Amino acid sequence: MLQSNYDDRKTYLRAILVLILGFSVTPLLSQEPLVVFFIDPTYYEYSGDAMLVCTPAGRHYVIDGGMMSTYYPTWDCGAQRILPLLDSLEVTYLEGVMGTHPDADHIGGLISVFDSMPVATAYDSGWPYSGTWTYETYLEAIWNNGADYVTPRRGDTLDWGTELTVEVLHPVEPLSPSSTNNSSLVIRLTYGQVSFLFTGDLETNGGEDVILAALATGVIDDISADVLKVAHHGSVSSTCTQWLAEVDPSMAAICVGAGNPYGHPHDEVIARLNGRNIDIHRTDLDGTFYISSDGEGVYFNTMPPEGGGPQMVDEFAVYPSPATSQATFAWDEENGVDCGIAVYDLNGEQVLDVSAAGGSYTWDLNTGEGLASPGLYAAVFVIEGGESFTEYFTISR
Repeated sequence: MLQSNYDDRKTYLRAILVLILGFSVTPLLSQEPLVVFFIDPTYYEYSGDAMLVCTPAGRHYVIDGGMMSTYYPTWDCGAQRILPLLDSLEVTYLEGVMGTHPDADHIGGLISVFDSMPVATAYDSGWPYSGTWTYETYLEAIWNNGADYVTPRRGDTLDWGTELTVEVLHPVEPLSPSSTNNSSLVIRLTYGQVSFLFTGDLETNGGEDVILAALATGVIDDISADVLKVAHHGSVSSTCTQWLAEVDPSMAAICVGAGNPYGHPHDEVIARLNGRNIDIHRTDLDGTFYISSDGEGVYFNTMPPEGGGPQMVDEFAVYPSPATSQATFAWDEENGVDCGIAVYDLNGEQVLDVSAAGGSYTWDLNTGEGLASPGLYAAVFVIEGGESFTEYFTISR
């Protein structure tokens, strides 16, 4: 009964999803969302940072790549987490890849990324003192890829699209010979009235204090941000009280492995964030998540209420998001006892088509051809009478 509705909406959803993450040469709407994925680096005791920025104009940038280890247990965050996400988003080309500093849990996974697809620009700290195998292999991967090699410094502005302003706040010359962390690339990305601050592993002493001094003397105009990527996986060596006062975020994103042996994020940092009533989102607890913006507000694991996609409604839900082993679709039975549920990936391809009753349905993520790939999905609820509602959710591993 509902199949014709699904067929009609497949074409519609394909167009909507194209608008959402901007798979087009030029913006199709005046306000398309910015979407930033914070990718879960969890495996065994490994940790790291890994992020994907999807710009409103359809460009894609990877910031850090998590850990790659050839020792037991072997692990490659780039191959196991980043590339599957890119594949689910149908990304085959990256405008930029940024390795914030030479630590293996930030650049290791980028080796597979450079080995797997064309990249226009490689942004690197250019720290000249590291001779680790991982850093040398990463630089070789950049060379083999053919990407332009750029070492940004404070005062530079990166061209990530005319709708964005991307300012480099750190580092400055000379780079510290004793601290890769304090040589981290720090960028402030602004879309409309909303800013994201990406901080690498910047520490308070020799890093945050350098930026704060530049702010106090007028060398830097502004470091405020709505979303702060908390430095160094939430280590107590970073994110001091003065730093938080100047950044003044409403959301904090912490990239950290659930099994890390360092106790990240540290209780002191969580207390500082809670003390300022900052919403905290963590990959060790939430898995891969995303934060979107329409240039006016920020939204956790959902799209802006306006921006090319159907508006969210309270009566329908998909949880957990990100889903790792199963996803539950729930609806208020006052909207109809029977409910059709169709799930579409970002290519507009239907991966689930069921009719259910009782107010909820649990999906084991099996598409009939295997488990659904990590990425962003749209769930379309069709109730009695043919009225439909859409909720978005993510799948991660």
